[in-house]
Amino acid sequence: MARPRSRTDEAVLEVLRAAATPMSAYQVLDRLRPQGVQSPPVVYRALDRLEKAGRIHRLEGLGAYFACCGRDHAKGTVFAVCTTCHKVEEWSGEGIDVLLGARAAESGFTLEGRTIEVRGICAHCRGETSAEEGGLHSHGPGCECGHDH
Repeated sequence: MARPRSRTDEAVLEVLRAAATPMSAYQVLDRLRPQGVQSPPVVYRALDRLEKAGRIHRLEGLGAYFACCGRDHAKGTVFAVCTTCHKVEEWSGEGIDVLLGARAAESGFTLEGRTIEVRGICAHCRGETSAEEGGLHSHGPGCECGHDH
């Protein structure tokens, strides 16, 4: 039976929601020390519960966490990480799970999970404005789109 979220879970989630970029567990711990959280395992357990609940994401390549934008990830998600400012966007990866599943089936591989991360330089860091194409909109840490997410 899953344990209900604790006050620490909620505090960790709030720290990640307020962060402009993904944070390591130790960065989260540093923000929570004034609230009396002193133990890394407490933060790691909270991060694990929040990730399993789909409230946060972990970027494998950075070993960092960020709050989920609230979009439906059932169709697949790609995390785009800016190598300049470190902001992350969640892109719709519609169709990607079908593609990966088909390729896995061809080779007899059983998928147990996936995290797809791409790295590059965002439009803001290049001095451009990004255009929404195909009705898709990217959200991530520090998103200031004004949408309710």
